[in-house]
Amino acid sequence: MSSDDLKPDPRTEDTGEPRELSAAVQLSLIGLGLGLAFEVLLYGHRLGVSFPLWVGLSIGGLVAAAAIESVPLGLRNLWPAAPIMFLAMMTALRLEPLTVFINVVLTLGLLAIWVRSFRAGNLEYYGWLDFGLALGWVPLEALVRPWATLGLVQKRLIDERGGKTGLFAVLRGVILAIPVLAVFLVLLSAADLVFGEYVEIALRWFDLVRLADWAGRGLVILFAAVFSLGAIVAALMDAGDRRLIADRGPLIKSFLGFTEVLIVLVSVDVLFVLFVIVQIAYLFGGEANVTAAGFTYSEYARRGFGELVAVGVLSLGLIMTLAAVARRESRRQTTTFNALSVSLVILVGVILASALKRLLLYEQAYGFTRLRTYTHVAIVWMAVVFAAFLLLLLRERLRRFAPVFTLAVVGFAATLNLLNVDAFIVDRNVARVELTGELDVEYLASLSDDAVPGIVALAVNGSAETRAALLPELGCWKGQLEAGQNTLDWQSTHLGRVAALKALSGMGPMLSGIAVSQESGVWWVDEGIARRTCLHQAWWIQVD
Repeated sequence: MSSDDLKPDPRTEDTGEPRELSAAVQLSLIGLGLGLAFEVLLYGHRLGVSFPLWVGLSIGGLVAAAAIESVPLGLRNLWPAAPIMFLAMMTALRLEPLTVFINVVLTLGLLAIWVRSFRAGNLEYYGWLDFGLALGWVPLEALVRPWATLGLVQKRLIDERGGKTGLFAVLRGVILAIPVLAVFLVLLSAADLVFGEYVEIALRWFDLVRLADWAGRGLVILFAAVFSLGAIVAALMDAGDRRLIADRGPLIKSFLGFTEVLIVLVSVDVLFVLFVIVQIAYLFGGEANVTAAGFTYSEYARRGFGELVAVGVLSLGLIMTLAAVARRESRRQTTTFNALSVSLVILVGVILASALKRLLLYEQAYGFTRLRTYTHVAIVWMAVVFAAFLLLLLRERLRRFAPVFTLAVVGFAATLNLLNVDAFIVDRNVARVELTGELDVEYLASLSDDAVPGIVALAVNGSAETRAALLPELGCWKGQLEAGQNTLDWQSTHLGRVAALKALSGMGPMLSGIAVSQESGVWWVDEGIARRTCLHQAWWIQVD
């Protein structure tokens, strides 16, 4: 939005300047408020309740700006706020590293995409390049777009009104004088020791450290305010300036003959059929067939999982590329292309089933880990993606695949959050302990605070041997979380840590005799006359 984008009020002059000025001032104030919110909530603080609060304020600021500009909004414009807010809120509930990383990245990415599509409300029609343009261009727009609005504010409020009072002239003079005085103070202090001593006393009185901190915070507020205003202005741009790339015509014209495409698809289909036959005979056929071929079942199961997933992804890319570049000049050619592509997708589905089977075998033998859990969830969502791809292919609407894939990525992230990865791992490994008696305390201690309630339940309800192995580590965890409460401000409050400490505090006297200390950044636990390092180390806690 620039000064030309603001709609004139018919009750004002023909130029519409009073209406333009009012809108520019209000949008600038919203930007300033979001800049202050960024500094108060996020700057210098650990991730906690502050992140969803800032995201919520940003969404509210954008909606308020739309109301100021009289932009009509409906469900098509506003629905992206729901997944954005959900992912932002989960950053205050989950501590498992990959889940937190995905939550933050997806929240910021979806905000950029929403800004790009906000006025038009056409997100469901986005192609791959539209998504890429939103992620790459919107941050640049946020730095470029606010200056016309700020220029209008400066023209009317500073140049005209400020010029009459002389206040802004004085302020500009002070700002210009400060660096000049600083240079001369340094030189004169170096020239005369007595004068330099007086300058040093004066500077101590001014508390330069605090002044530098205030200046730094002021710059953060200024940058965040300008960036927020730029994002709002970009979101409120006329929908006609947000044409989709596909609406401008195809970037690549079909150039590959149908014969060449036919050979490629048939060759890949035949190769996949041969691979599937091997899977049916060996992996799906049971352990006897595998051992007869000279392999152990665990060796056969753990090999090739990543490669099989890569085959599935590349297969989708192959079909989409061929669909874009292949010439299909008759209905028969189109039907043949679709049939071969459908066959390929079905075969890839069998290959993914093989990958899932390998993963299940490995989980049965060695239990659950974070990587295996991620992969397990990813395969399920890949199956959803393949089913959607197949449907779009048959309906000849592959352009819609980019939004569907994006929703699947959001679904994957939502599943990780709702599953609570580390708590899920504990739960699954508890069941394995009951069957095998094997307990990997070191791995459990490497998990995040999300795992604590489950580990507490295992210690309370488990055998005496299990309790003896877990109590020292739970004592470490409790001591570290209690120390962390004294080092974090309210903005860094995390509901996952609150739940973990509540579970540990509920153990009562079971942990009362365990002493925990920190030396040189390492946490120690005393076990009678013995002393050893805690397996769980909360490096985020700073203790003097």
